[in-house]
Amino acid sequence: MKKILLLSLLAAPLAMADISLGTPQQPEAGQTASVDAAEYVAMAQEVIASLNELTATLTGVHDKATADAAAIKVNEQATRMMALQAKAESLPLPTPEVEMQVRSSINVQEVQKTVHEFMGAIIKLGMSNAYGSEELLNALGPIMNAIPGQAE
Repeated sequence: MKKILLLSLLAAPLAMADISLGTPQQPEAGQTASVDAAEYVAMAQEVIASLNELTATLTGVHDKATADAAAIKVNEQATRMMALQAKAESLPLPTPEVEMQVRSSINVQEVQKTVHEFMGAIIKLGMSNAYGSEELLNALGPIMNAIPGQAE
């Protein structure tokens, strides 16, 4: 089964102003979330910051040379995002009370803006075929493959 990138968990606000947390699987019988809201909020903020950094890198691409140069940074940022994903998958699903606390602690408009800008950068690169940079396309592969609805 494809792992869901934490980014995709934050993408939901783009469509419905909602944020999902934790792993997509239900906890085992008797297992309850022992993580407080602060840890989930901190993780969401890390994802937002990481996505903003990635977006800044991608928006700086305007030709093959900048695309090739960006590939190195994108590889590093993708590695960071995959580590965040692994951390998110290790957390139990939050209790409804914790999830409500987290939702009230996260600026949904900031998440929407972040996701919107990221998707705009991706669309621009897609329309320009990443300016012919195979290196950039390869660097973006793990990120794009982790977004639901994308090919593995």
